[in-house]
Amino acid sequence: MARKVWFQLVDAATRGAYASTTADSWRVPEDAEDIGDLRKAIKVQCSNSLAHVDAANLRVYSNRTAYDAKENPLEEDSSIDALGGSKKNALIVEVPQQHLVPRTLTSVAELIAIPRTTALNEPKTYAEECLSLTEWDVGVVHKIPLIWEFMSSLGGCTTSGEMFWRMEDKQVVSLMVDGWFRESTRDRINVHANKKSILMGSPGIGKSTLLCVMAFHLVFKHKKNVLVAKMQSPECDQHI
Repeated sequence: MARKVWFQLVDAATRGAYASTTADSWRVPEDAEDIGDLRKAIKVQCSNSLAHVDAANLRVYSNRTAYDAKENPLEEDSSIDALGGSKKNALIVEVPQQHLVPRTLTSVAELIAIPRTTALNEPKTYAEECLSLTEWDVGVVHKIPLIWEFMSSLGGCTTSGEMFWRMEDKQVVSLMVDGWFRESTRDRINVHANKKSILMGSPGIGKSTLLCVMAFHLVFKHKKNVLVAKMQSPECDQHI
């Protein structure tokens, strides 16, 4: 009858339980003979915890006492014999530290898509399209051809170079600008200072276009660096 061999995975760095594992057992098949067979079996049995570790790199010690005494690990051709006969006397299987391979600038560049940069040919004209954003009249179609063209090259959502300015748009912009830039006074504390803003609404109501125009407004009016992150999805979600 095949017997069980008990073992405990141990982290080489901390000398404690590896990845919060507990003692486990392996039922020794008839054709298993040595520590080398044991290491291969443990690699398979604990495949999730040892996904990035080769069986040959596991070091096996006869028990915790031998491990704490820093005795040499068992040779791979050592017989399993009566080792690991109980949970209390479990074999100690040391998992080596994982060393990260340093990457060169070239290898990093291969993994990361470097963002494209585009120079604005007519910055003054861009500014004219958005500088007075907070003063735009409600119920009027405002033309933003350059901003629309620029954002279209990045997958912008608006289908034309125009934007119908609604009362809701004006309220959103006023709230954000006030919260971001108005300084608090003793008589009038800015309760929205340092707050994050989340703009939500049904698809197709102009959320992305509003954020595009807002981004340009922050650049030209308030001289801010703005990062616009766009998700690759049909909804065209954008984030400033």
